[in-house]
Amino acid sequence: KSLIQTVCSTAEEKKENLSLKALTQALETMAFMAVLPIDDEMIVPQQTIMAEIVFSGMRNGTIQILAGRDFCKMLAENIGALDTPDDISSIDALKELSNVTCGLFLPMIVSSTADVFDVTVPKSSTCDDSAQWKEFTADKNTTVVNVEGHAVAIRLNVKEFIPENNLEMLQTA
Repeated sequence: KSLIQTVCSTAEEKKENLSLKALTQALETMAFMAVLPIDDEMIVPQQTIMAEIVFSGMRNGTIQILAGRDFCKMLAENIGALDTPDDISSIDALKELSNVTCGLFLPMIVSSTADVFDVTVPKSSTCDDSAQWKEFTADKNTTVVNVEGHAVAIRLNVKEFIPENNLEMLQTA
């Protein structure tokens, strides 16, 4: 039992590292932003925006990215070369970051090039107090990173796909 738990927790840890790797690569290539070591001076957001994208296929899951409004404006400036991004372009920038992160993550978890995924259009939500940040970062599947002085959180939830014939066998066992 302990061996299975160790293997499963190691697999989750690797998936988390892959999502962080995908986020880092997306930030560097599309927004020219760097992930820095965590420090006490990074800005923890009070007003937040969350972008979520859902994927399904051989593995099903979600990637959620939570960041402050100021970070999202900076992201929109870098992605869209905008001087004064508004709230809509800031939200769109975070949704695009989740989209690109997902696109970089999925090839890292496939077992063959024949694996196909369906991906939803990213959704967003906003919060005007620190409650969303506290709740989101308290989850064990969430990783907080420092992106040029701004705290940004990513959460990956992945479930293995069980083909219908295997599901029937599990139900009758």
